[in-house]
Amino acid sequence: MYLKVSDEAQVKLIPYIESKAVIILDLDDGVGKYSKMGICSLDTSFRLLILDQLQDKSDFDLTVDSDIGAIYIKDYSKRYLDEEMTLEVDPRLQVFKLKSPSGILDGNVPIVDLRP
Repeated sequence: MYLKVSDEAQVKLIPYIESKAVIILDLDDGVGKYSKMGICSLDTSFRLLILDQLQDKSDFDLTVDSDIGAIYIKDYSKRYLDEEMTLEVDPRLQVFKLKSPSGILDGNVPIVDLRP
C-alpha cells in the first residue's frame, strides 16, 4: 500500500515534517488513546494526528509508505484503504481529502496536533 501525498498537501505538512513529528492517519472510530468518542454515522472518517517522537503510538501498529515517509495507521483500518491512496488538498475548501482510484473516501481530513 502507498499513500501519494500531493505537492499542495506536502506544503501544508512541511512544518510537521521539519519538526520530526510522527504523522498518523487515524480512522476516527472511537478506539484508542487519542479518541474521545466514535462518530455515530455511516461515513468513514479519518484525521491526521500529529504526535512527537515520545508520545505513545501503540494503537497504530502498521505503517504505510508515502511521499513524506512512513505514516502510522491502525492495522484494521487498512480494510478501508485501497492499495493506491492519495492525500490531496481540495482547491476550493483548502481541506485535506483522502481518495483512491475508486473515489473519495473522506472529503474533510482534519489535522489534530496532539503534541504537548
